Amino acid sequence: MDTLKNITVEDLLGGKDVFDDSEAKGIHGTKSWVLTILRQNPDGVTAKMVAEIVGISERRAREILEELVTKREAYSRKVQNIKLYYPNGKLIHKYLQESREFGNQIFRLSFHEGKRGPILQIQERKFSLLEGEKVEGSIFVELENIEGLVNFIREMYERFRMFKEEEVS
Repeated sequence: MDTLKNITVEDLLGGKDVFDDSEAKGIHGTKSWVLTILRQNPDGVTAKMVAEIVGISERRAREILEELVTKREAYSRKVQNIKLYYPNGKLIHKYLQESREFGNQIFRLSFHEGKRGPILQIQERKFSLLEGEKVEGSIFVELENIEGLVNFIREMYERFRMFKEEEVS
C-alpha cells in the first residue's frame, strides 16, 4: 500500500500534467499545503512527516507548523519525546462560518468541535494582493462563555464612550 508521501496528484486525478505544483511550492503555497496536510491528519503529524511530504527541510516544516500554532490554526503536544501537531478544532458545519469586513478589519467567526463541546473561533484576518487573506490572530470561546464575552465587550464599549464624553466636557 502506498504511503501518503508516495501518492501524487496524478495518481488521484489520473493523467499527466493535471496539476502544476510550482505555485504550491511558493512561500505562501507551502504554508497552505502544510495546513492542508495537517487538516487531513487529525491524529497528528510530525515536522519530519510534513517535510518528507512537502519536500522541504524539517527545520522549515517545524517553522511553518509553529507559525500555525501561534496563529491558533494548530496545537502541539509532546508524546514520548516526539512533538506532534494537530489541527485546531473541526468545523461543525460550513454554514456555521462567516466573515465580515469592518473598515480595514476582517473577522471570521466559526463554530468548531472542541474537547468539551462546541467552541467559537474568532479570527482577525488581513488581505493583501501579495499574500491574499491570512490569519493575524484568533481566540477560542467556549459556547457557555459567548454571552458573557459579548456583555463584557458592551460594558467596555460603554465605559469608553463615557470616558470620551467626560474628556470632551
